[in-house]
Amino acid sequence: MKTSVTRSLSLVLAAYAALPVSAAVPEVSGVSMTQDSSRLVTIAYTLADAPAVITLDVQTNYLDGAGTKWASIGGEVICTAQGDVWKKVAAGAHTITWRPALFWPDHKIPAGGARAVVTAWPLDNPPDYMVVDISAAAQPNTQRYYPSADFIPGGIVANDEYRKTSIAMRKIMAKGVTWTMGSTPAESQRASDEATHKVTLDDNYYIGVFEVTQQQLALIKPGRQTGYFYTATDWQMRPCEQHSYIEIRDGDSQSTSVSSYPSAPASGSYLDLLRSKTGIAFDLPSEAQWEFAARAGHGSGLYGDDSAILNKNNTSYNASNLDANLGRIARYKWNCTWGMSGADCGSTSARADVSTAICGSYAPNDWGLYDIIGNVAEWCLDWYASDISSLNGAVNTTAGSARVCRGGSWRSIDSECRPARRASAAPNTRVWYTGFRLACPAAQN
Repeated sequence: MKTSVTRSLSLVLAAYAALPVSAAVPEVSGVSMTQDSSRLVTIAYTLADAPAVITLDVQTNYLDGAGTKWASIGGEVICTAQGDVWKKVAAGAHTITWRPALFWPDHKIPAGGARAVVTAWPLDNPPDYMVVDISAAAQPNTQRYYPSADFIPGGIVANDEYRKTSIAMRKIMAKGVTWTMGSTPAESQRASDEATHKVTLDDNYYIGVFEVTQQQLALIKPGRQTGYFYTATDWQMRPCEQHSYIEIRDGDSQSTSVSSYPSAPASGSYLDLLRSKTGIAFDLPSEAQWEFAARAGHGSGLYGDDSAILNKNNTSYNASNLDANLGRIARYKWNCTWGMSGADCGSTSARADVSTAICGSYAPNDWGLYDIIGNVAEWCLDWYASDISSLNGAVNTTAGSARVCRGGSWRSIDSECRPARRASAAPNTRVWYTGFRLACPAAQN
């Protein structure tokens, strides 16, 4: 016989300025939670004005001086829930099942002491994290969504899956936010192409928590063995490198560029194959999207974790004059073994000297993005131009001789690893210090 415990519903409905007045807002009702004699918890709910993305929280109550309060038991406990949760769900009656761990004695939920919180997210503004399966058995449109990093099963860094067989994406709330792109004279190493200008992006987007790794690339493009460091320890979780912009977006021939943004990625390109595999409109980030995400809400003169850029410009290794703030968040020339040894990166000895880092080895920026500075430089959508101040964040589609690369790499000195730093390379360039990070629209179909 089941013991029924009625749970109150906490429905999170935000006012989204982007929604038309007539747009239906998904609505959850009839939430209940029961636990049977085997300790299995069943949460039932009804969803209207759907489809919508559904997430779950379980809260427990406690008393303080102001009365009864409710607090989450923690996403790491709840993320094992199965059924109509963590995904897009159609209108109608639905169930979620969940087995409590030893959070409660004997795995039993105390009557009146907990409640289920079922949240419906509009498809044009889904949860903060999206995880996409790209394993050999992956099916399109089976991505999972989570409201915060705490809910991602196994932990986003602790679980190697997110750097091998799945891609973790972080939502960036950029729509309508006016911010300053470029650098000011406070960054003493700034270049002439970093002029400050105001930018307002049109849409929110997802961007990769990690750079695309060697194992992920091998699943996207089987048979295209990635680069320089694939024999290193845990090479699967190191960033892919030695892949050109042409291979990534323009086609499967290194010698011919057949596609250009805003056209869709060309047939046979890495992005085309990934779109077919997942059903998601993956692309490279635009230059403005990249910089906005790298800054993580912080302005010129700061890294994305709000630490100061110390304006170092060491052209040779000097242990007493390093940028400790940079060293905390990035693999760059003066904290990798190649740089400290002073070896020539083209030498035989350097090839055996591991210089990229396993993705996630350093601290993230304040929006949870790892290695967006350092490790490998990252291709962006744009053609390079020395002055982009008139674009207001739009992709530069005027053809030139080079595409934009951002972020610096394991072989870059301090001054080359700043959010405003701009670099470029010919689209067919394959080098051992350039890779890429994925982006896609936040609005999901």
